[in-house]
Amino acid sequence: MGKVIKWLLRAVISLLVIVILAVGYLLVAMDPNDLKPEIKAAAANQGLELSLDGNLSWQFLPQIGVVAEKVEFTHRTVASGKIGSLRLSVSWTELFNIDPTSGFSSNQIPVGSIAISDATILLAELVPNTSPIQLKHFNAKVNDFSLTGDRFSVEASAQIFSGIDLDIEAVLALQLDTKTGLIKEFSVSELEASIDGMELSGQFNTENNFSTAQGSLRSNRFDLKQLIKTIGMSFPPVKLPEMASKDALTAVSWNSSFNTDMKGLSTFNTQLDIDNQVLSIASKVDHSINNLYMRVSGEQFDMSHYLTPDSNSSEQNGALFAPLAVPFALWLGRSQMELSLGKLKLPDFDADNIYINLFGNQKVLRLSSFNSDIFGGQANATGRLDMRSNTPSFNLQTSLSNIDLQVALPAMADSSDISGLLSLEAAIQSAGNNSDAIIQGLRGGGEITIVDPAYAAINAEEMFCNAAALLGSGDSKNSWPKGTQFDTLTGNYQLAEGKLLFSDMKTATGNITIAARGSVKLAEQRYSLIADTRVNGTTTSASGCSVNKRLQNRSLPFVCTGSFEQNGTTSCKPDEKLIRDLLKGSVYQQLGEQLFKTPVTTDGDKEQQSDPLKSVLKGIFEKNLQ
Repeated sequence: MGKVIKWLLRAVISLLVIVILAVGYLLVAMDPNDLKPEIKAAAANQGLELSLDGNLSWQFLPQIGVVAEKVEFTHRTVASGKIGSLRLSVSWTELFNIDPTSGFSSNQIPVGSIAISDATILLAELVPNTSPIQLKHFNAKVNDFSLTGDRFSVEASAQIFSGIDLDIEAVLALQLDTKTGLIKEFSVSELEASIDGMELSGQFNTENNFSTAQGSLRSNRFDLKQLIKTIGMSFPPVKLPEMASKDALTAVSWNSSFNTDMKGLSTFNTQLDIDNQVLSIASKVDHSINNLYMRVSGEQFDMSHYLTPDSNSSEQNGALFAPLAVPFALWLGRSQMELSLGKLKLPDFDADNIYINLFGNQKVLRLSSFNSDIFGGQANATGRLDMRSNTPSFNLQTSLSNIDLQVALPAMADSSDISGLLSLEAAIQSAGNNSDAIIQGLRGGGEITIVDPAYAAINAEEMFCNAAALLGSGDSKNSWPKGTQFDTLTGNYQLAEGKLLFSDMKTATGNITIAARGSVKLAEQRYSLIADTRVNGTTTSASGCSVNKRLQNRSLPFVCTGSFEQNGTTSCKPDEKLIRDLLKGSVYQQLGEQLFKTPVTTDGDKEQQSDPLKSVLKGIFEKNLQ
């Protein structure tokens, strides 16, 4: 037993002597600064340029390694920066596998762990013409580092943007091709990352120098509004408009899986949860022909929470939809997006069963299909949006069928005076960077039909009878129902210079036929209309007023003006010139001339008029001719 103990003691002592001799050899025979050429050469093989201006020194505990200070590096496609302290170390057992007699090379130097302290790293631009991301106070620690495919752990922390803390923990595996130096396989597992309240987890692996990849990533539920606000402190263009709901975008999460092949087909599947509203996003990229396909689907999305409280802030509201166009604007090949949504809720109305099919090619978007159930009817459209110039332009072909105006107008124009079922065909075009320019530049036209139209602001039959009473028609009834029910209305319209121009508008009510023309100022939501009325018969209707022969089968025009705004004023008056012409030679005209004739005395002085009957009749004429 004593011999065994003595043998063990001698073995331990011998091992310590060997270690001491090895350390002494390293201290005496090798200066770590002599390794600078080999370190730079190894980095250059990976496309990395190193500047080692600081001193290199040995470290012996707990592992043997080299500590480098004041390291600068540049990689043209990844990052650049400065490192305050870089420590490369290896276990003692790995050290004894080195044959010092054969010399050192960049492929022979083993590294067991890497530690980076107080670094500043500038990442390359992920998207052309965007600001790069800077990592400040970057610290990282890699344990059991390996280039042969063995797993090793990584811990890193940094500050990005305006002092946002970023923390990452993961287990990695990295295998290099010994001949080319390219990454043969790289995997990340047990990934845990956090950034300003957003936490990410997942795993993925890539092969053949990132040409293929598979994996999944998911997030916790985080406040996207706060994250964007914090990022916007460093990037002023990143700013969200004020939204109707204070809770909008405060509970966002996502879960994504992907399988990519840069020489073939790549697929991405994401479940995006926005404030408990789930959207499914499926994407495919065919790299061989540079095609992008994306499908977005969901049961319901309440957009009213995300619009601005100011109903006139259409440009800010439009900014919320801009991300939908980003893949098409940036994708250099052909693209297609399908959107399928069961219900879209807006502040004043809902759109159901929405389907959109959109194609893109070099910043030109083509809408091949748009369908939706809206306002009790259906909307369909095709069109084209050209974003290649500084002033985007579009053309649109649309059709509406059976749109309930009693529901649509209060939601779209704050008006509830008109009802009926609207159908129309339209082909329009415009260009501009804001809603005012687009409205002013609208061109095009189409046909319009309204079934069972009604106008609550006036009673057209009462209006006609009041005017006809001037021409000797019979008495009309004392009370009239509110508004007018018309027969089916048909007509044409044109868009030009910010106006909607109507022509060949035809309808009827009772025995009165109406042919109208007019215009609507779109920005002001005001209209003017000339309606030619004609009575076919002796009365305006079965319960209306009688009409003398002079007005039967003859046009009597009315001029109507008003506003589509809530509580807007409306005015309809008979054409004054025509009324005066019709009164010529009538009993009313002769009576009026006699009543209003001013007698003249023989001495030329005007006789003063004092008959009270004359004043009353004058008031009647003035009232009816206003």
